[in-house]
Amino acid sequence: MDSKAFAKQFLLDEVEQMKAAHVRLHLLSAMVHGIETAGALLDPLPFKAKGQGKKRFGLALRRLFPAAYERAARDIDLYGQLRSHMAHCMLPANTIILSDHHHLQMSENMMHINLDLLFNDYCCAMKHLIEQLESGNLKNKKIVFDNLRSIAS
Repeated sequence: MDSKAFAKQFLLDEVEQMKAAHVRLHLLSAMVHGIETAGALLDPLPFKAKGQGKKRFGLALRRLFPAAYERAARDIDLYGQLRSHMAHCMLPANTIILSDHHHLQMSENMMHINLDLLFNDYCCAMKHLIEQLESGNLKNKKIVFDNLRSIAS
């Protein structure tokens, strides 16, 4: 599977399906992992290069998301407090609050994140990534997916 097909199916389409099904916690997890994975498709290293998570997360925020995300990542370690906590505990750190009213704003040492706004920005970012892959501006990496072939369409 190439990175364009991978991004379309797993970073965009399946995340949109989660949102449509009102699966909120797993949606958040998929998006923060998708941000890091998008960074893996942006950098020149092999897809499964070791020890690149934080760099790739930051690269995707800088290149695909509105500038407010990079500012938020400077205010609080979004990789550590959000992505890593979601990976290891399936919950964001207690310095992150999911909010209905505020997005990417610090208040009382807590970063407020609106899940709906994050979803909208995430989808725009993934569509931009796919466009870059389609246009040839990004190298289309081959992703070895043999062990999960039954879920790849």
